[in-house]
Amino acid sequence: MQGEDLDRLDPRPLIVRADIDKVHEEEMAALTGTTLKALQRKRARGVIPKGVYATIDGRIMYSIRRYDQWVESLWPDYQLVLSSSVTPSASDSCGTAAGDAKPSRTRKLRRVSRQQPITVLQ
Repeated sequence: MQGEDLDRLDPRPLIVRADIDKVHEEEMAALTGTTLKALQRKRARGVIPKGVYATIDGRIMYSIRRYDQWVESLWPDYQLVLSSSVTPSASDSCGTAAGDAKPSRTRKLRRVSRQQPITVLQ
């Protein structure tokens, strides 16, 4: 069996030790829940920056800490504004009166060209 087939048959959970930072590419793919090929393609396309991985003795090694920092830098920074001074609206509608409702938008039919007549030559 191939190594990938053995991984799928292994029922043991994936255990990550806190003191380990550098892992091989195959292990990183398993940790991130992606395939090895997808991780290789992201690296080749430049999606994953060079500081996150390094080539050591011809093998690709990833830093889990740097990978996590890189992913966090991509994560959108939303600030939740919770204020008790804001009073909720007394209206149940979204600012429109009952008579001001807009008609629903229906999709327009696409114009298609007429089918050309078929002639049979004898």
